[in-house]
Amino acid sequence: MKRQIITALASIFYLFAFAQPQLEHRDNSTARIIANGKPMLMIGGELGNSSASTPEDVKRTFAHLHKMGLNTVLAPVSWELIEPEEGHFDMSSLDVILTEARRNELKVVLLWFGAWKNSMSCYAPEWFKRDTKRFPRAHALEDRPVEEASSLSKNVLEADKRAFCKIIEHLRDHDANEQTVIMVQVENEIGMIDVPRDYSADATKLYQSVVPQQLSDYLKKNQKTLHPYLKEKLQTNLSKGSTSDKKDGTTWTQLFGEDIYTEEIFQTWTYATYVEEIAKAGRAIYNLPMYVNVALNSRDRKPGQYPSGGPLAHLIDLWHCGAPSIDVLGVDIYDKGIKSWLSKYHLPNNPLFVPEIRLEDKDAMYALYAFGHHGAMGFCPFSIEDYPLYSNAKDNDMSGMDLSQDDQLNAFSAGGSNLSPLVASYQLIRQAEPLILDRQGTNDMDAVLLDNEQREAEIITTDGIRLTIKHSYSLGWEPGAKDAEWPEAACIILRLGKEDYLAIGSGVVITYSDAKADTNWKKGDTRIGLAKCESVNITEGNMHVKRHLNGDQTHQGRHVRIPVGQFDIQHFRLYQYK
Repeated sequence: MKRQIITALASIFYLFAFAQPQLEHRDNSTARIIANGKPMLMIGGELGNSSASTPEDVKRTFAHLHKMGLNTVLAPVSWELIEPEEGHFDMSSLDVILTEARRNELKVVLLWFGAWKNSMSCYAPEWFKRDTKRFPRAHALEDRPVEEASSLSKNVLEADKRAFCKIIEHLRDHDANEQTVIMVQVENEIGMIDVPRDYSADATKLYQSVVPQQLSDYLKKNQKTLHPYLKEKLQTNLSKGSTSDKKDGTTWTQLFGEDIYTEEIFQTWTYATYVEEIAKAGRAIYNLPMYVNVALNSRDRKPGQYPSGGPLAHLIDLWHCGAPSIDVLGVDIYDKGIKSWLSKYHLPNNPLFVPEIRLEDKDAMYALYAFGHHGAMGFCPFSIEDYPLYSNAKDNDMSGMDLSQDDQLNAFSAGGSNLSPLVASYQLIRQAEPLILDRQGTNDMDAVLLDNEQREAEIITTDGIRLTIKHSYSLGWEPGAKDAEWPEAACIILRLGKEDYLAIGSGVVITYSDAKADTNWKKGDTRIGLAKCESVNITEGNMHVKRHLNGDQTHQGRHVRIPVGQFDIQHFRLYQYK
């Protein structure tokens, strides 16, 4: 009863405290969205670039996402549809998104495809594209214009900002009560392609001039906490005699060195300060959380080979200084090395948000790891509308019966279903969402991701218990265990109380021992036993036992196990004996 009263009071506080969706920081590196007075994880997906461009598309895809059990959709709104004629605005495409999202119980992260989308200005209106005199393009080498709007043009900025602000005004006037839109992305994967910076005459003149005082002061004030990349670049050049306190100021090359990476730093500054003008103007109208997303500097590519100047992790200080109205740098992942990329963007000054990731079955495991290990705000595979509801192709007709949350729960209660992996994984995360939110940024939650290269990991709990988590194929019992390649496996471990845990995931086997003792038991060492294990569903924060598992399923108490191909929440309690 006491817990229910506290929860009710907290809900009332949130309702009055947050008149619009907000980003609540748990600590410097962990945050979550508050919408309609409640914290939430963005358990979602991003639509393909043009999948929300017609009402028919939106109705069809949003219904499918509802069946999948998502709670959030990332949906583009393009400048060309919002302002087809200069000065004449049409919000019908946005209204369809709002209407269908509400009908399908989805929250929306709005993606502004304005002056740039994947570096190019392809979603700008035709009237903008044709008038290159008023709306100039950036230039590559040899004064060659490219189809990328200039980040230095006041006309480009003002036109982009005007359309963006009209959207934000519309949300303020038509969505503040419902809070359907919970966050906004400003532009999309911004950055210069082919060259590391704009080589137009205006850009070159600015590049050869003094670094803005705003940036110089920031670097000096925050020199101890700068990203290691930027800190090293500064120190290397300062040791050569460059200083930031010359009477006439310091140029970009004097401060950062003369190479393409300094050109990237310069280009980053032009983008960050441009985006700041857009975001600041929008937030003055309706103060929604805002973020930018990034195309990665992967595969040993150089600036320009990847979008140069985008919100990359090693350039985060330039974005924090130049665009303080931006809350988060979101990471778009289409390359191998998921653990490394997540770590690069989960920083002491940047909560983790994955607005895009390549759509594939293994996202089921990546989502568990991102939410459990990194306390991610959200996880959203790209082109989510193309993902099937069921693993069996013949069951993937989108016009079929609506699979509600209750339907999914019943399927799991009946001993599993042929739900596609990501749908099954999201079902578990949705059930455990309140428990995960309560433990974000604490030592009572962690997760592991196992694969062919790493088949074992450890978690030391605050109870002093070592949980050794191995790939369930390591037991050798399951079909596929003798295959050369093992599929990804993952689980979240939540501590509920003393020696009391939940395991949420697939493809793992968990053993337990005293963290203070050696792996080889000696006389007098404390031993850890399995007191109870049960497969559970969670509804409204309450656990319901589906099946007791203290027999063969736990190998007579030797382990907790969720086989490959099965997705489950298992509640287990441990005890100590000698």
